Amino acid sequence: MTRKNFPFAILLFVLSVPGWSQVPYFQQYYLLKKNEPVQNNAIFQDHDGYMWFGTNRGLFRFDGKRYRRYGLADSLPDESVTAIAQDAEGKIWTGHGNGKLAFLEKGKFHTFNPPEGSATAPVSDILFDKRGTLWFSTRNDGLYYFTRNRLYRLDETEGMPDLFVYDILQDSLGNIWAGTDGGIAVCTTHDEQVKIRVLDNKAGLVDNIVKKLALAEDQSILVGTEDAGIIRYDQSKGAFQPLFQQPWTLGAVTDFVLKGTQVWISTSQAGLFMYDHQRGVLKEYSRKTGADLPTFSVLAKDREGNVWAGSRSGVVRTPGDILEFIKTPVADGDRNVMAVAVEPNGAIWFSTKDGLFKRSRTASGAFVVEEQLTGAAYRNYRVISLFVDHEGQVWAGLYGEGVLRINPATGKIRHLNKELRNGNVLHISGKDNVVWLATLGGGEKITVSGERLDIKNYNSQNGLSSDFIYQVFIDSQNRVWFGTDGKGVDMLDATGFHHLEKGLSSRVVYGFAEGTRQQIWVNTQGDGIYEWNGAIFVHVPAAGKLQFREQEIHSFAADRAGNLVVLHDLGIDLYNPQQETMRYLSEEAGLESQLANLNAIARDQFGNILAGTDGGIIRYAPPVLTPPAPRVFIDAVKVYGKEVDLKRNPNLRYDDNNVTISFLGFWYDSPESVHFQYKMDNYDADWITTADNNVTYSQLPPGEYTLRLRAATATLAGTDEAVLHFRISPPFWRTPLFYLASVVLFLLAGYVYIKYREKKLMEDKILLEAKVEARTQEIQRKTKEIQVQNEEIQAQNEEIMAQAEEIKGINENLEMLVHQRTAELEKKNKALEEYAFINAHKLRSPLASILGLINLISKTNLDDEAKLINQHLHHRANELDDIIRSITEAIERGER
Repeated sequence: MTRKNFPFAILLFVLSVPGWSQVPYFQQYYLLKKNEPVQNNAIFQDHDGYMWFGTNRGLFRFDGKRYRRYGLADSLPDESVTAIAQDAEGKIWTGHGNGKLAFLEKGKFHTFNPPEGSATAPVSDILFDKRGTLWFSTRNDGLYYFTRNRLYRLDETEGMPDLFVYDILQDSLGNIWAGTDGGIAVCTTHDEQVKIRVLDNKAGLVDNIVKKLALAEDQSILVGTEDAGIIRYDQSKGAFQPLFQQPWTLGAVTDFVLKGTQVWISTSQAGLFMYDHQRGVLKEYSRKTGADLPTFSVLAKDREGNVWAGSRSGVVRTPGDILEFIKTPVADGDRNVMAVAVEPNGAIWFSTKDGLFKRSRTASGAFVVEEQLTGAAYRNYRVISLFVDHEGQVWAGLYGEGVLRINPATGKIRHLNKELRNGNVLHISGKDNVVWLATLGGGEKITVSGERLDIKNYNSQNGLSSDFIYQVFIDSQNRVWFGTDGKGVDMLDATGFHHLEKGLSSRVVYGFAEGTRQQIWVNTQGDGIYEWNGAIFVHVPAAGKLQFREQEIHSFAADRAGNLVVLHDLGIDLYNPQQETMRYLSEEAGLESQLANLNAIARDQFGNILAGTDGGIIRYAPPVLTPPAPRVFIDAVKVYGKEVDLKRNPNLRYDDNNVTISFLGFWYDSPESVHFQYKMDNYDADWITTADNNVTYSQLPPGEYTLRLRAATATLAGTDEAVLHFRISPPFWRTPLFYLASVVLFLLAGYVYIKYREKKLMEDKILLEAKVEARTQEIQRKTKEIQVQNEEIQAQNEEIMAQAEEIKGINENLEMLVHQRTAELEKKNKALEEYAFINAHKLRSPLASILGLINLISKTNLDDEAKLINQHLHHRANELDDIIRSITEAIERGER
């Protein structure tokens, strides 16, 4: 083994240049024109989610996209708005520079004018206590409260330490705390009486000028002062304690807000600070640390965890230190960070094309960057991987030249090259006293024992499936995982090597990560991330779930909460495998065009993740609080274009059935990405997704309706719902009352009709009975008459019968005579027929002779007269022939 040890003084050149601090993202908002100054005096978020800004140019309401400005035209008593609050009914209250208060109702402000008058100094704060009592403080006119329609003023007479009151607060017991120029006034109310207890220098308060008060989670009171920074008051012990470990030297505190374990502080001169009291870390965000920020006078925190800061130039918002940026690691140097590592003391080592650098913090709190490897022996070496081992030694992997082991304390460097099978060290990892190098010649295992380094190479000839190794990873079970180029995954455990590729669509494996449940994740080329389930690799997230925006992932790691932090061309994706939720960080979080370099990732002493990109270094700190989903709010309801208040009166007429519902989604991190899902119970079959801010329902039939509204972003769905209930009344002829009245009227009409019919039937019955009686008598009379007539008819019938018998005898006698006469006639007729027949035959022969003779005569020469006589003869003979023929035919017919 060859060792190269060099004195630190020769090889290390310290650059006395300031290093930029890690700066979170700050979003700038301009309330007026970009360069038009406006002084922010108060910032407030209401129950619905709107942000309100009180300024010297009026009041501004902001929903993430649009501003609504209120001024004198909206009946504000003064354009200088110095305090904002909201009462239990949802009304917005404003305090003004002229001492007046106003409240917003039905889109217009109304001045609060109690009979006792108003304050004579600017209002500094407004508060509604648990009983609904209105409190407001003033700058040099004491403290006021309004109860039972009367306004009371607290001044020196009641025990106020000073009339100049900056801030008021209610503690968990209902006491009102007021920060003044003379200390703290603790007001305890009983009925309408107030008892004041003063906490000042005599009680241990090191600075009597108290500008801000806040209630901590442990019920202690945090006190912002003029010169002593922030002090903590323990109510259980009745004692003040310093919040900071070191004396405060950063000037007057203008405001502060609490965010988990963090305290965000604005000062009058030094800038904006974030103090994590759990870790004892104080961060400065100002021009000298790379944050181009003005001096802020007021701070606020919204429900998403954003910190808002107001100044004379507008408002800025920051999501906090979840992401911080070192965009210029070296002044005027290359920003493309190819490798990064962190010492236990927080010093950051990183490499660019300009060389290897160390960024550390001095005792004064300033950051300095020191260039490493400036000696002639290493000036041209290119560092492509970095790692800090268990002893704090820094390992620098070189491009083609092996690896360097650097002792930051002594500056000694040890160079390993010939000891390695290949000098291209792509990645370095380790656990305890074992360091692994991923090279183009396999994996190098280096066991560290003081100054002794035992090196063993694993390659394709002794267990690995490939010599091209992107990364070596040691998990919590001491298994060693190798990511290969085209051969999948190799895993080394106590039983030996195991080649794993089942389930992988891409067999180029870049790296590994381990979750809190010991699950192993694998980053593949172009196909995203897989999880090893003990038998096969499965793609994550599963099909049908929210996916990573890119499948070509440059770097990834698991944070201390077990979430996957994935870096790709579109930004950072945060995946929670337990809840199967995803959060995307892009431009809205400050990620503009930084592209992470492959496996250029490390952790600091707090578990934060640092990533090297082509635009500097990104530091990711897992959020203390779970980021909330977008909040939805039903803004307005219109019926045929006219706005209605369904909260006060949820009933609509049957013909008011064209309903337009407008809504908002409050998500200041990324307002443009908020979509909506809505569903009308009893009308819509399923949820409907839209990017619009309103929905119209036309011709709704009468019935009960419930509109359910929720936010739906690319990463969040099924969030808390906003609900709107209303009812469209049926027309009066379709109401139960109308049906009941109709039934009653029908029954009444039926009853009246029945009674009328009964009366009519009774009258008809009497009339009918009279008619029946008369008819009966007439019938009886007729019957008697008929009976007499029948008797007469019967007598006549008997007489007729006797006559009929007589006629019958006569008829029988006549018939006998007729038969006799008929027989005689038939006999005579027969004789006549025979006579006629005989005569007819006898006449025919002479007649024929006569006709023949006439015919012969006609053929002779006759004169005219003879011809005429002959014609007459012929004619008469024919007539006689016809008579004979008719007689014959008549006889023949008679015989038939």
